[in-house]
Amino acid sequence: MLLPIDNEYIVIGDVHGCIDELKALLIQNGFKINEGIIDASLNNKAIILLGDFIDKATPQKLKDTIEFIYQNYYHLNQKEQRFYILRGNHEEMVYRYISKDPTLEITPKRLEEKKRYYNTASLLEKDSDLRDKFLDLYQNLSIWLKYDYSSDFSVTLTHAPCQERYLAKDDTISHAKMVKSESRSKNRGVKLDDLIPYIHQEAKDNQHYHIFGHLSQPDIRKYKNKICIDTSAIYGNSLSCAIIQKDKLSFNSVPFLNKQKSVTQKYNILFDF
Repeated sequence: MLLPIDNEYIVIGDVHGCIDELKALLIQNGFKINEGIIDASLNNKAIILLGDFIDKATPQKLKDTIEFIYQNYYHLNQKEQRFYILRGNHEEMVYRYISKDPTLEITPKRLEEKKRYYNTASLLEKDSDLRDKFLDLYQNLSIWLKYDYSSDFSVTLTHAPCQERYLAKDDTISHAKMVKSESRSKNRGVKLDDLIPYIHQEAKDNQHYHIFGHLSQPDIRKYKNKICIDTSAIYGNSLSCAIIQKDKLSFNSVPFLNKQKSVTQKYNILFDF
C-alpha cells in the first residue's frame, strides 16, 4: 500500500505489549493522549506500527495494548487513515492458534512454544471480547507500506527483512517473506549476518530505505539503506521509531519504564562487521 506523502509518519518498532513505552513514545513525538484516546487533530502526523504488538508481556499489559490499539485505530481512521499496522509473525501465529488453523499441528513441542512465545493466544482464548477485537484488527493489518516521496527518496516498510525480489510484492510467498525471516531459534549459534546475508549484500548507498523490525537488537542497526528499529523494548531496552518527514528520516526512542517485568535474551547482532 502506498502512503500519502503529505503526512509525517511515526514508524514504531516491535511493541510486544509495552503499552507504557508506546504511549510515552507517542507523547514524546507530539501526540496528546487523553483517557486512552490519541489526539492528532493539531498535526498531520500518522502512526505506523511495524507488527509484533503482542506476546511476551504480562497478560494485563497485553490486554491494555490490544484495547489501546483497537480503540485508537478506529478513532484515528474515522475521516482519513492516520493509523497503520503491519502484520508481524506473532500476530500471524496467534491468529493461527485462536482460529484453530487445521494446518497447525498441535504437538507437545508446539504447546510449549505457544506458552513461551505466543502467550497472547491463551489470553484471547479466555477473553472473547478481546479476541474479537484482535480478530478485527487482524483483518486490517497490512503486509507492506511504501512512502514514495520522489525519485531520490522513498521508504519501504515491512515487519521482517527480506530479499528485494519479495519486497512490496503481493503474492503468497512474498507476503510470508515480509512477515518472517529465517528462524534464529532454529539456527542457534549462526551469526545473523550469515543467516540472512542478503540484507547487507543487497544494501545500497542511496535514500531508498527499507525499514523493518522483527530482529530485537540492542540499538537501531543501520547499514546503507537497510535499517532495523526493533530495539528490544520488552527485553528491558528501549522502544524506537523512525520519523519520516518529506525527504528526511530521523529516529527517536524511549527507555523501558519498568512497569512490568522484562524478559531476557542473548543478542544476535545485525550488521556486526
